[in-house]
Amino acid sequence: MPSKQECYDIVILGKEKGIFSLWMLDAHGLIKGGDQRSRTSLFTRCLAVFGILVLISTLSLAISAHAAMRKTLTPKISIHEEYDDNIDLEPTNEESDWITVISPGIFVELESSETMFTLDYEAGFSFYEDDSSRDSTRHRIVARWDQELSQHLRFHLFDRFNRSEDPVLVYEGQIEDIGRERAIYYRNSGETSLAYTFGAEDLIAAGYRNIYADDTSRLGQNSRGHEAFANLEKWFGPRFGVGVTSLYNWSVFEETSDFDQYGAGLTLNYRWVASRRVYTRYDFLDHELEEPHADSQRGDFRDHEAVLGISMTLGPHAEFSAEGGYYFHDYDNGDDNDGPVYKASFNTQTQRSSIRLEVEGGLDERYYAAETLGSFENQKVFGIADYLLTENLLIFGSGNFGSEDYFEIDRKDEFWSVTAGLSLSFWRWLQLSLQGTYTDRDSDDPAAEFRDNRVILRLSGGYPYTF
Repeated sequence: MPSKQECYDIVILGKEKGIFSLWMLDAHGLIKGGDQRSRTSLFTRCLAVFGILVLISTLSLAISAHAAMRKTLTPKISIHEEYDDNIDLEPTNEESDWITVISPGIFVELESSETMFTLDYEAGFSFYEDDSSRDSTRHRIVARWDQELSQHLRFHLFDRFNRSEDPVLVYEGQIEDIGRERAIYYRNSGETSLAYTFGAEDLIAAGYRNIYADDTSRLGQNSRGHEAFANLEKWFGPRFGVGVTSLYNWSVFEETSDFDQYGAGLTLNYRWVASRRVYTRYDFLDHELEEPHADSQRGDFRDHEAVLGISMTLGPHAEFSAEGGYYFHDYDNGDDNDGPVYKASFNTQTQRSSIRLEVEGGLDERYYAAETLGSFENQKVFGIADYLLTENLLIFGSGNFGSEDYFEIDRKDEFWSVTAGLSLSFWRWLQLSLQGTYTDRDSDDPAAEFRDNRVILRLSGGYPYTF
């Protein structure tokens, strides 16, 4: 059994798997060879210690803060009933089940002229009607901290952690990953940085990013990505500016080759008014495998990408950006890929509605996910919208479409998903919602194909205490 100090080290000093996550699991031998019960037990104990430490830290900040700091504490809970007609996302022999999920949680916010801190934690105790062996505990943590240390120096921290058995991972309406079965997985992504401003808009920033994936499914593997970065933004008067980026990434995998990545980018900016900018950007990435496996199809490669773009504010409630260009993906073994690069986004928000649209295509990579599939050509369309019909009734919907053509394996996937629903509020702190989701994936690998329908009825409530 780990000591309290060991748990403290796990959650606070976690540089291997994430700023708030469990890198010391390696030291306990639980990632390679440890059984799931031991890992779950350790995770539960350390999560409890993490919660206590976060609460103590939050209270300490609140007590020592200046009287002008605004503090909000929101206990919350939700109960939802879900019907899923393809629990394991199987191409055939689909199994359905009813899932009851009870999710207590808490939201903490501290805000002042120098500090912005938020912590959103939610547990999920899931109960399956037909197969109780699938019952599990989910955890979701999102933390953000922005601190003005001095007039010119600013600290930033962000971390997001998930533990779940749901094979479809969604964040802010977008599908981030799709597995092949319902099995426990862990995901953590974090970033911390310091930024120094030396002019009205000039700054230099340096920091560290971390991505961690641990998957107990048949195709899953453990992986860790460590990325150091440094960026510079400099404006020569109100119209012309330059941006320089650099990064070093070291990624470690349990079953496939580790690699190093070296990246750099240069952006030239021109704006005719403060809120409207055109730019051209060139990015370079050098990808080097450390010890290639004999049966691996992956090799060293170089990526080149050049784009021309525009970014502008369209009035007080809308923003638009778009860019287009070309990429070259060149392997050392002589193979290469190339194609167009494009990206566009539109956001608007009014008192009664909000709309967000995104279109993207070009070069991408998939390493820290349910399947390690390497580089691919990506096409993606995403949209999400909501509208307040009455003071208490909200309708919402979202759509995802993606096409992924992988370079290192003979496979192409296409998936799309649509969600629609409505939410009714009572007394401003209690909501009842109903939503339906349809997801479909076609693939050159027949075992990866599936169709899935879900219907969720959720009752949730949270009451904020401000002091």
